[in-house]
Amino acid sequence: MSFKDLADKKADYKTQINSIARSISDGTNPFKDSDLSADGMDFKSGKKELKPEVFNWVTKNAESLYKTDKGLPEGHYQGLSALSADKQTVYLFVEGKPTGPIALKGIKNKISRIRIVGEGTMVEPEIYNKLYWSSVPGIVYIPLPTDRLDKDLTVVAVLLDGPLDLYREKVGAIESNL
Repeated sequence: MSFKDLADKKADYKTQINSIARSISDGTNPFKDSDLSADGMDFKSGKKELKPEVFNWVTKNAESLYKTDKGLPEGHYQGLSALSADKQTVYLFVEGKPTGPIALKGIKNKISRIRIVGEGTMVEPEIYNKLYWSSVPGIVYIPLPTDRLDKDLTVVAVLLDGPLDLYREKVGAIESNL
């Protein structure tokens, strides 16, 4: 997807927003060659070419779209995600209203801060199944307040203590039961 594909006025704006998230999660950022800045200010080309609803969502969540790249591999988060240019912030795209906390698996980094992009609400994560003696990271559960969710697509920023480090375990067949 490119920025010109977003200028289609006939498409439903919710479909366009979901297409933006899917495209970034797959590693193709439609805003790569646009004038979108990290704070969304002075996004003149978007004002002219995008639907007002899409433009408002893009400027609200600009930090998650500015120079972001392909997100987490499959199995670490059940949804779409993006990774900042410095690889220290993971952006999670949350569709609709979750019925419980969202889960992150296999993140070896310590989490510095979690907040909802565009409105700033800080969220306190809960970590389960982390044993102090094991190198296997626990599962991070992120409860989201339902009154703070975006009506179209919520973006959650997970700030890490360093570049993203994922736990990847090689699983194979049991060779011997002895």
